[in-house]
Amino acid sequence: MDKRVILHVGLHKTGTTFLQERVFPALPGVRFVHPLHEPRPGDGPIEAFFLEMFFRNAAHIDVAAHRARIHDWLAGVPEPTVLVSSEAIVGWPVENHSNFRVNADLLAELFPAAQVILVTRRQDKWVESAYSQVLKAGFSTSIERYLNFRDGRFGRYNIGLYHGPNVDARDLDWGMFDAHYRRRFGEQAVLTLPFELFIADGHEFLRRLYAFMELGEDARVFPDTEERVNTSWSPLAASVARLVNKVPMPVKRALRDRLGKGWHPANLVSETVDRLRPESALSKGKGKKFLPPELGEQLMSLHRENNRRLGERIAVDLSAYGY
Repeated sequence: MDKRVILHVGLHKTGTTFLQERVFPALPGVRFVHPLHEPRPGDGPIEAFFLEMFFRNAAHIDVAAHRARIHDWLAGVPEPTVLVSSEAIVGWPVENHSNFRVNADLLAELFPAAQVILVTRRQDKWVESAYSQVLKAGFSTSIERYLNFRDGRFGRYNIGLYHGPNVDARDLDWGMFDAHYRRRFGEQAVLTLPFELFIADGHEFLRRLYAFMELGEDARVFPDTEERVNTSWSPLAASVARLVNKVPMPVKRALRDRLGKGWHPANLVSETVDRLRPESALSKGKGKKFLPPELGEQLMSLHRENNRRLGERIAVDLSAYGY
């Protein structure tokens, strides 16, 4: 397999949609593959493998057979680089990224010489954005329940249908994600960058990305990184969504299935709330957060030392971004 294979693995809520829509498809000499969570006409063998990786029991995945089909497909790809991007590679955030290691190990078995791009985000900001996504998906839960925060302490992840989406706050140590990728793919085969660099200086973020990919100056694209896609709801809209999400799930699914994804009750009500708010109220509400300040500080204190060690490993002063 003489192609360079690069895996952009997430995290969720770190500008992945922008990269997948505005950057990766525009890179000359790069075949961009974006596996989704359902089969599509025209899917190739990489997408087929990812569907099994995401949804099958790993014991039933024939990696050798997938490798042979992908090898044959790569032989017909004219571009020297294949870039595969899916934030689901790091695992499902509503399930504590529990399939992170299975996915990483399967991909290392399939593409042992691949390079990995990981984008992190401050834990408190990531939690707020991920929690907003939980509400968008139709769940009704508090941010404390999502974090398993009780009696002043973070508890373990709870498996089970009735607890709903949740995480173990201890497991939001992105340094462990970075370290495992380096063990499986090689110390120099992993680029980890903070999402905050993308926000502060999008072009510098892209320059580091392109240097890692060894793209020449003529192959680099620099779209307007101030454009936002897949944005979160405002705290007020999300609070309304949480109430609307108490509507029984069969009713919500029936509406969505009959009228389309955009007709989810929480989606309709929350977007209407944001549209009806006066501009002055919108600007005043920008500073309001889902995460109570004291809970956010406790979360960041939990990871301060972890973040310092990660910053040293990737040669980025993460404390400059509040990590």
